[in-house]
Amino acid sequence: MSQRADLKSRSMDRDVCMPELETKILSWVLRCEELGVCVTGELIRKQAKAYYDEYQLVTNWPLKFSKGWLYKFQQKHGLSSKHQHGEAGSTPREAVRQGREQVLDTTRGYNASDVTRVPGLKKSKKRITLALTTNANGMDMVEPLFIGSAMQPRCFRGRSAADPGFDYTSSKKAWMNGDIFDTYLRKLDSRMEAASRNIILLVDNASPHKAKEDTLLTNVSLKMLPPNTTAYLQPQDAGIIASFKAKVKQRQLQNALEQIDSVMAGRQDRLYEVPLVEAMA
Repeated sequence: MSQRADLKSRSMDRDVCMPELETKILSWVLRCEELGVCVTGELIRKQAKAYYDEYQLVTNWPLKFSKGWLYKFQQKHGLSSKHQHGEAGSTPREAVRQGREQVLDTTRGYNASDVTRVPGLKKSKKRITLALTTNANGMDMVEPLFIGSAMQPRCFRGRSAADPGFDYTSSKKAWMNGDIFDTYLRKLDSRMEAASRNIILLVDNASPHKAKEDTLLTNVSLKMLPPNTTAYLQPQDAGIIASFKAKVKQRQLQNALEQIDSVMAGRQDRLYEVPLVEAMA
């Protein structure tokens, strides 16, 4: 047998060697669908890995539950991925049932061609901005600066953000502004002065990225990147931000996996929402 044929045979064996695991995953997916719980492909992969680890299943080759595995799993069991547009992903199931009955009552007596609607989209109003700062060799990472819309978020439960060790501030739209950036610069300059270091801080040419006229920086030299070059010259875009977002996504999926039993039991409705204080942690 050729090496290529042998590899193909091994791949096929790996695909069908654990029917009991696929049955378990399929039952879980169908149960979620029955209860109206929206699960993503990534969450299915995460749950599959959890089952694999939970039952300490032994295989000749480690299963990675890749996107390729997910595609084959969906094809084999007739599953497909669909986007939930607008408010579909954030509406309680009971409200959907009642609303469907109301719509049917309202439109009864009209031809389908005479029933129209204007589509709308609903996006989460929760926003947070995160400022990441690191040096060129990645050995010195400044504590992230979190910018929310509330001066004292309820999830802090009356505590200061500094109590759990967060650098948090707020603005009306949870955006960086001139005052916040200037305060940030002053803190960074004080830190560098205490460490007897002189640094250059590279930023893009966004309007808030300026020091105030009365701000005296002794150990930080603020330099702007040329206009329209951020995507090419911004050091943080060289994989740092992408890597950070990937880690956040994995944390979000893990949190959803831990909460899904509560969602399926009807004790909560929001599967993918994370309280601000937990997100910051």
